[in-house]
Amino acid sequence: MGTGHAARETPSTRETWESVLEYAPDFLEFDRALSRQPGYQGAVAVHGELVGSFSGGYARLSPPEPMTDGHLFRVASHSKTFTATAVMILQQDGKLSLEDRLGTWIADLAGSEVAEVTVGELLSHSAGIVRDGDNADFWTLDRPFPGTSEVLEIARRGKVLERNEHFKYSNVGYGLLGLVIEAATGQCYADVVGERILAPLGLLDTGVDLDAREPGLAAGYGPLALAGSSHELADRTEIEHTATHALAPATGFYSTARDLAAYLGSHLLDASPSVLDNDSKRRMQRKAEDSGAPGRGYGLGFIVQQVAERQSFGHSGGYPGHITRSWAVPKTGVVLSMLTNAVDGPAAAWGEALFALAALAEAPVPDSWAGVETAELRRFTGRFASLWDVIDIAELGGKLYWLTPGQTPKPATARPLEYVDSNTLKSADTNGFAGYGEKMSFEIDERGAASVRGPGGMLFTRWEDFRIPRVLRAAI
Repeated sequence: MGTGHAARETPSTRETWESVLEYAPDFLEFDRALSRQPGYQGAVAVHGELVGSFSGGYARLSPPEPMTDGHLFRVASHSKTFTATAVMILQQDGKLSLEDRLGTWIADLAGSEVAEVTVGELLSHSAGIVRDGDNADFWTLDRPFPGTSEVLEIARRGKVLERNEHFKYSNVGYGLLGLVIEAATGQCYADVVGERILAPLGLLDTGVDLDAREPGLAAGYGPLALAGSSHELADRTEIEHTATHALAPATGFYSTARDLAAYLGSHLLDASPSVLDNDSKRRMQRKAEDSGAPGRGYGLGFIVQQVAERQSFGHSGGYPGHITRSWAVPKTGVVLSMLTNAVDGPAAAWGEALFALAALAEAPVPDSWAGVETAELRRFTGRFASLWDVIDIAELGGKLYWLTPGQTPKPATARPLEYVDSNTLKSADTNGFAGYGEKMSFEIDERGAASVRGPGGMLFTRWEDFRIPRVLRAAI
């Protein structure tokens, strides 16, 4: 790779995401502070190799404890992907079949309305079983999560729809799958997952439910809307972690973004290490049900939908105090995991923003940059402010973009800035209401870009140097 744009090749997927991760922490941290979120953790891998991990904000607000890449998160419904993986392993072993009836494995349900439900229908949420039961106040921590006897009782009277009538997301259904796994192996669920998934994949920071690793968990917090009348970050309510018992196969797991990136990477075809054959992976990742939410389907244990116009599989997770989301993109081999520690945490939105930044990084380099050295490109970068806005001039994939930190860019319309000379760029934004075609003049000092005027003629000053001006009054 040369130092001038004329010698540059199209960046590889890894290089694209390395570029994104150079900018992403500053991009996310701005929005975290503005939206008064406690903290976050993320990781990106490409074809099973970690590109980078990052974190920001606080694992605990009082006393202040900075978030690190090593803090653990309750990843909630990511748990379903592990349960589905365990089922597929047992099918590969010949110990069960996706066509097996529930009543065959769980004698207590024989003769009930749900006895004829199949293992495959439970995996795809096609069984018509109630989501959490008539009293799901364990989600608001008003009572403990149910044990085995209660899950079985909920299941006995838990038929809501006919089998295969409509997608019907069910935590109870995945709790039942945990019991099927125990019946098929003669082992407890946690031991099966530990021996057949976590150990072979080296997932040292992942576990099935609340356990001795609890001190390593990031604290979880309630919503900003309930943080007192001032809605300050410091007034968010800390939420106590609790065990999920018989619903652990549906929602109990803890992990880190790095572990989840490695885990989902193992589900890519031909990945190594892996605990599944390619046939099992294809079945899990193929859409079995339309969820009823536009663009979102479900396979066997995986949410299937597009992200940045590419098909992905993965899962979301909502646990009291932690919101999480992970994606794997088979076409590029990219896996992204984004974890947040508040019930209103924007894990999905932040992850989608990073995919959008990657789409910008993948765009071609404008001809105007031919022969311009990389060092010249970076002279223009920085964060700038005016009375109206804060903007970033950011480098992504060897190009410069005018971005608003914290706001998801629109790859379909965003255009790289054009090079004019050593102190001047030009907007190629197609939005005629903005500064389309106008030049941007930079003042550059020994610290880098100190200010930029335009497009539109307005002066933006280096972020840390900006001061809101006094109101100007007309002379009388």
